[in-house]
Amino acid sequence: MELTPTVALVLFLAFLAMSFFMGMMIHSAFVYEDKNNLKKDSKKAWVLCMSAGLGIMFWIFLYGYYANFHHK
Repeated sequence: MELTPTVALVLFLAFLAMSFFMGMMIHSAFVYEDKNNLKKDSKKAWVLCMSAGLGIMFWIFLYGYYANFHHK
């Protein structure tokens, strides 16, 4: 499989979408369940959770790349 611009775009959009939904799950748990004096519309909590979602998905994509394309 070649990495055409279309494939790269689909991978990038999939990464962003999954990162967003991962961030939403973290935000729901963090703000609604474990809230430590955080308001539900806190921008600080939103940025923190979206950053965590990006980080988690980055490691998942990196591991997937490593597991599938680094055969010896």
